[in-house]
Amino acid sequence: MNRKTGLIVNTFASLLLLYVIIYYGYYVYIGLLWGFSERMFMLLVSDSLFLLFVPIAIGLFLKKKWSWWLTMSVFLQLFIAKVIAILANIFLLLSGSVAEPLQGSNILIEISFLFMYFIVIIGFSSKSLRSFLSIERPFSEWFWRVFLLAMVLYTSHFIITVVAISTLNP
Repeated sequence: MNRKTGLIVNTFASLLLLYVIIYYGYYVYIGLLWGFSERMFMLLVSDSLFLLFVPIAIGLFLKKKWSWWLTMSVFLQLFIAKVIAILANIFLLLSGSVAEPLQGSNILIEISFLFMYFIVIIGFSSKSLRSFLSIERPFSEWFWRVFLLAMVLYTSHFIITVVAISTLNP
């Protein structure tokens, strides 16, 4: 079981690194080809949270305890942010504040991201994966710590994004 868990963790860490390389490589390619505009900068700032996938992956490869805490916090933050974004879109649609309604395919994409984040949270909450990374705390103890860190991460990321927007668009 320990070997299978190690393979799952290493595969997940590899996928995180691959995602960061492809995602930011694409933006660098577009930036070099067409220039780094304010809009490109805003995309990089708003998506900068994905850069935390690099230390997560390195920590998971090295089987460090802190990588579990960071993984759980980042993915819980992504989950909370996606729930808030979906609820905000629904509110805007119902209030008539959006000129064009959200299409069904876009809602399915948003829900699939939500589901993916949820699967990662459930997977890393499993006893076998927690014991693999030497996390022995009970659910009631670690959940509130992870939730608090995720909220701090969400708040700081939100503030950084708002400051970047206000700096670029005075």
